[in-house]
Amino acid sequence: MTAPHRPMFLAGATWAIVGVGLVNWDVGIDLTHSPLGNRWAWHGHEMVFGFAAAMFAGYALTAMPSWSNGARMSSRDTALLLALWVLARLTAAGAIGTEPALVVSGTAAFMGFVTLTLARAALQSVSAKSVGFALFALAMTGIQITVLRGGILPSIPVLGFAILLQIVGGRMIAGFSWNRLSCTVSYEWRYKLAKLCGYPSAVALLVALLLDTLGIASDWIVACLVITATTEVARLLLWLSEETFKDSLLSMLTLAYSWLPLGLFLVALGRTNVGPLSDSAALHALTAGAIACSIYAVASRAVARRGNRLRPVLIDQCGFALLWVAAVIRVFIPVDTQGHADAPLIWCIVWSIVLLRHGAALLRPVPRPVFSGPKRSIDE
Repeated sequence: MTAPHRPMFLAGATWAIVGVGLVNWDVGIDLTHSPLGNRWAWHGHEMVFGFAAAMFAGYALTAMPSWSNGARMSSRDTALLLALWVLARLTAAGAIGTEPALVVSGTAAFMGFVTLTLARAALQSVSAKSVGFALFALAMTGIQITVLRGGILPSIPVLGFAILLQIVGGRMIAGFSWNRLSCTVSYEWRYKLAKLCGYPSAVALLVALLLDTLGIASDWIVACLVITATTEVARLLLWLSEETFKDSLLSMLTLAYSWLPLGLFLVALGRTNVGPLSDSAALHALTAGAIACSIYAVASRAVARRGNRLRPVLIDQCGFALLWVAAVIRVFIPVDTQGHADAPLIWCIVWSIVLLRHGAALLRPVPRPVFSGPKRSIDE
């Protein structure tokens, strides 16, 4: 229990199945008492704050010792973290009551605890990464409270996670690319240029999120989303090398990240009312595509085979491929077709694989570091 990713990845994978299964199949569970209003509102909330937030907490709190002065979660802290996550899920389903103060405190308790833990670690080591994680958790806690009070659009939490992916996911791909590839002088130049491109991309996405949160209907939101999407395509092209797809874990991260510019572009297109896709389909390019595929790619690193570098097991590669297919179906296949109906089933199969793999990992010692292999020097 001293490795938070283990219980939280299992919890998140379980909720990925529950959150999709309950709204797509009649399993006899009544969600009409949910304080969120209806099963689709519950689904949107839980896929962000039940599934994605659990995976974020597992990753951030496990990686916390690497960017703080050795701050770690104790077994008691991890047990409390899991208990608060369960409390939040029960509250969101209406199992504890619908009194507003109870709903807000019970549902936001999990993210609040994550925020306090990351903030405490950040105070021990004021690094950009530690402060960034703490600020993200704080922002998402505030957004969740506002969502529960009916104050903002459901797309705003998704854009919040898109910012996390742009910043943290971008750093991961850049770092793992440098660590894995035969970096020439030419690649070093591309690596530095991609890093520079990340700044205007992040600023534009933050501006879009801020305008959306304030409820300011502006063409600037569309412009900012397009700027970020275009810049992220440029970053992907700069990171890519002929060796990228020789490393399966790195290629999984890269393919997952490719959904980010696509999703932002589709959301921007939807804001102009001329896009070919529904708002829901465009938003799922970010949720089922960018966020879920990135979560899967990172989680696969924790159970990868160890050696001179990390190598995924075949079943994890197959699971990622299925998840990518499920995202394509959910976004691009028309509703009310058999193909579209297959997406939830594929999705649940994928996260069942995650449950199997990470459940089996409980029988083995926790590898250190959890998410990365041996590092190479930037001077090599």
